[in-house]
Amino acid sequence: MNEYRIGQGWKAFRRRLPWLGAAASGLLMSASFAPLAWADAAWVALVPMVLGLYFLDRRQALKAGFLAGALCWLTSIWWLTRVTLAGWFLLSLYCALYWIPFAVLVQGWFRRFGAARFLPNVGLMLGAAAVWTGFEWVRGNLLTGFPWNPFGVSQSSNLSLIAHAAWGGVYAVTAVLVWTNMGIGLTVLRYVNRETRRFRRPHPELFLSLLVVMVGIYTGLNMSREPVVGGQWLRVAMVQPNIPQEQKWSDSTIDLIYERLGDLTGKALDFTEPDLLVWPETALPDDVRLSQPSYDLVYSLASRGTPMLVGSMDTMWGDDGVVRYYNSSFLFDDKGTITGTYDKRHLVLFGEYIPFHEHLLFLSTYAPVPASFTSGTTSTVFRIEKPSVTFSSLICFEDTVAALGRESVRNGARFLINQTNDAWFDPSAASRQHMAHGVFRAVENRVPMVRVANSGVSCAIDHRGRVQDVIADGEGKVRVPGFRVTPVLTPPDRMALTFYTRHGDVFAVAMLLPGLVFLGWMARGGTRTDTGGTD
Repeated sequence: MNEYRIGQGWKAFRRRLPWLGAAASGLLMSASFAPLAWADAAWVALVPMVLGLYFLDRRQALKAGFLAGALCWLTSIWWLTRVTLAGWFLLSLYCALYWIPFAVLVQGWFRRFGAARFLPNVGLMLGAAAVWTGFEWVRGNLLTGFPWNPFGVSQSSNLSLIAHAAWGGVYAVTAVLVWTNMGIGLTVLRYVNRETRRFRRPHPELFLSLLVVMVGIYTGLNMSREPVVGGQWLRVAMVQPNIPQEQKWSDSTIDLIYERLGDLTGKALDFTEPDLLVWPETALPDDVRLSQPSYDLVYSLASRGTPMLVGSMDTMWGDDGVVRYYNSSFLFDDKGTITGTYDKRHLVLFGEYIPFHEHLLFLSTYAPVPASFTSGTTSTVFRIEKPSVTFSSLICFEDTVAALGRESVRNGARFLINQTNDAWFDPSAASRQHMAHGVFRAVENRVPMVRVANSGVSCAIDHRGRVQDVIADGEGKVRVPGFRVTPVLTPPDRMALTFYTRHGDVFAVAMLLPGLVFLGWMARGGTRTDTGGTD
């Protein structure tokens, strides 16, 4: 009787293994991003789910893919609950849907070809990489897009690998990760499944996946060593006021905000002599062009001889009499005069604008802003004269949208500035996840980036993706008030644009098209043909 119970229990456990594998993949993927930031976990994150999909039917595969995606997103963007619990839950489930095509393809391929033959397995590795990469691009662009945490972002500290973003964007790194996961998964599957077991011979899937990684690292290392020819240095002062979000719009703390901005900026100007000083997104408590106290503060500081890039709200009255609000960035020259303005273009749904708010007023209760902002329409290229350097600002999460940084560089910007306010999600891993996206914008366009946050990670990122000069205290804590001056090497005006800057996400689109073909082929059905032979 005990043996029978043990046998039944083992069978029940084996039935649950594919689902445990899906859950493990979701959690491993999440762990590859901050706060854990286990970058190495990304190389095997999909393996448990791939193993489990071999034993599932199509309907079960669909559920397993959704389960893995849901666990990944629910845990990796947990910080969103600090702003909206419902938004966190619904957005996580939406993003989980993009795991389903991968799961359906892998299960369908196993159903048709099994896992014992080399050439079909290579086809699966290609198909899986294409489907995952293509649908990841769709997630980043569909319905304004949510390009947060593409798989490749987990490797933001792997400088030799991410160098390939200069031609393929972050999606080139994603494709390598999926390719390698599939090679490892198919190799493990041959050992654990009696139908495909091969103990006495090497498995070419593993060697082929590792070969691509080694070649990628070698060529990427050579690419990352390319020097900046004809560039010039400038000194950028980053000011991080660290105003808690719950105090940022309180009338009782306006004096504190002015005092902290004035004190930190004054010290930076007194002791560091920067060429440009930057405040974060909406650093001021009101509209700098309409508020006399705010304008007087900026004028008094900028007229000391250093241009300032200032984050502020802006209000405009249109010819139709409608008031429009903008999340903006203003460049003040060394005489205190506004010489350029940029209005944020990619607004955050329910964070900065409410769809159909004129007709559905009840939706305002689900947003942290009382009224919708209006999106800007163009990229702005700012210029300072000493030294003569051009740059553009990306406000808040705009640096997660690769197309915006690319457009700015194509228009003439030679370094990027991300002005952000990650205090919305403090304390959490959001600021570290956010910073990792900026690494790819720098590498994709081969230009440096300076990140200035109200609270979070204020730092410089060079054109290779190296993170430098983080504002932090003696214990390494980044949520502190402070300032720091960082040297920035900018490329010349006539720099050679990268393939990515010139052509954008052609690699990701090129992966999506065959990925759809693979999926359509698998939808036609078929039966498993494991024979134990090899091609």
